[in-house]
Amino acid sequence: ILAALVLVLAVSLTTLAFLTAETDAVTNTFTIGDINIELDEDDFEQGSTIYPGVTIDKTPIVTVLANSEPSYLYVLVDNQLSPYGVLDILPANWVSIGTQGTKTVYRYTSIIPLSGSDQPFTVFTNVSFADTLTKTELATLQGKTITIDAFAHQQLEATEAIADAAALAHFGVTP
Repeated sequence: ILAALVLVLAVSLTTLAFLTAETDAVTNTFTIGDINIELDEDDFEQGSTIYPGVTIDKTPIVTVLANSEPSYLYVLVDNQLSPYGVLDILPANWVSIGTQGTKTVYRYTSIIPLSGSDQPFTVFTNVSFADTLTKTELATLQGKTITIDAFAHQQLEATEAIADAAALAHFGVTP
């Protein structure tokens, strides 16, 4: 009986036909997104002398390099000369998102778009001192500095709040 069953099974399998189909392989290629920035400074002479009424040229420029992904752009300005050294940061271009002591984090007011060219952004152009500055006030500025740092965060898949929080954490500022 077993032999007959095996024979019937073997004969029926050889008479069956199956339809089949196949496709060509699909290969997906990806590129890697990236953001690159540089921070340079024009017009500043190290060791510039501070005195009442002086305005000192100081122009930090953050450049988002060509082919960087759309991004939020941030700068940290640590103005240890404040409140006597006033920077001409334009509120139309930069908005403060957090301050801690002499450190302020600013976000550029627009999203920086993808571009085939470098995109420079001036942070400010000078630091000025009131003509009423006293010798005592001047003495408190000895050894003080202005430090600028820059940070960029991808815009795609990130909200402004997420990018702001990342920038504050990056710079170590807790407003």
